[in-house]
Amino acid sequence: MWKQRDAGLVERIKRIAPEAGYYTGFLGKTHINPKRLVEDYVDHRAIASSNFSKTISIEDYANEAGAVMQEAADQDKPFLLIVNYADAHREFVAKSRSGFPAKMVDVEIAPFSWIGSDSLHLRQELKDYFNCMNRLDEAVGMVLADLAKFEVRDNTLIIYISDHGADFPRAKGSVYEHGVRIPMIVNCPKRFPAGKVENKMVSTIDILPTMLIAAGIPVPDSLPGFALQDIDSGKVPPRKYIHTFTTGSAPSLLYMQFGIRDERYKLIYNPDRDPNLLAQSRYTNSKLSSDQYVESFLHPPEYELFDLREDPDEWNNLAESESHGAIKQRLINAMQHFQQEIHDPFIDKANVTKFINEQKEYQTKPYKRADFQWPHLDMFRSAGSLAAAPSRQ
Repeated sequence: MWKQRDAGLVERIKRIAPEAGYYTGFLGKTHINPKRLVEDYVDHRAIASSNFSKTISIEDYANEAGAVMQEAADQDKPFLLIVNYADAHREFVAKSRSGFPAKMVDVEIAPFSWIGSDSLHLRQELKDYFNCMNRLDEAVGMVLADLAKFEVRDNTLIIYISDHGADFPRAKGSVYEHGVRIPMIVNCPKRFPAGKVENKMVSTIDILPTMLIAAGIPVPDSLPGFALQDIDSGKVPPRKYIHTFTTGSAPSLLYMQFGIRDERYKLIYNPDRDPNLLAQSRYTNSKLSSDQYVESFLHPPEYELFDLREDPDEWNNLAESESHGAIKQRLINAMQHFQQEIHDPFIDKANVTKFINEQKEYQTKPYKRADFQWPHLDMFRSAGSLAAAPSRQ
């Protein structure tokens, strides 16, 4: 699936779930500021730490998840449980203090083809990362075992996703495919056919309407996204485009990118010619020498166009190809149309420049405090970006 960030997703779920009679549990880091937007609607809040160092055992997560199921059963309520594991996040701890994963990866892992770099350290990181994946699998297995124990496995909708791609160059934080194309497994024996692979384009904004339908709650007309039940049944047509966007996620990682893709082609718009600080951080994190840097990641051109069928790792930029000019312009037009629909202030290049200058300013100014509010939010308020949901193209 392709991820579109929706910072209000969890908040809206939390508001709806208690009103519908659900017992709610939330485990792991709350990645929304202020936290009260989520935590005011949670019955069982535990493991608030990010746990990036992996010092909290996956058994503790399973025990807290089991506690949510037990309390819901005691109150004769259905439950909503969100579990945010940190195992795939840096630092890549091969084996936790608690002894997980039980099954270790003991072979060398060659770098993914889309990274474009190689070193002994990177290969060790990838080996550790694969062990993190094994531990994550074991963690999910523990929660599934509790669902079976409480005899709710067959009527529980399970959605497994990552919130971004792997934390390596040309992935996490970028709008390249390996940064935004993330795993998604949906399981509900009473509703979704086992073993089906969905080839239509879907997005994380489809999760909320999917959950509402599963819970028998009406889906507001203004809500963007398609219910996966409707996609599965063919009730709604396939998406024509998926839109993506990043700022790098922090002033120290500043780089803005806008992305749009259809079934075959992907266009990336890079409005700024300054070095990509996000890219630099990925290389620094993996301790790669400068001869291993990919120039097009550090200093991308204004437009990038890729044929994902022929070039899934996005190496051959077709943006200046005359034979692909019509495709490029079609995707630019579709991107701008979408921005107009959602009242995106960044359709105005002056606002892009204003945002970039603001972020540069806060590279040397403090902003991590409870009462802080980003100045650029005023752009969105004045643009009325939340006034209406976009058409579901």
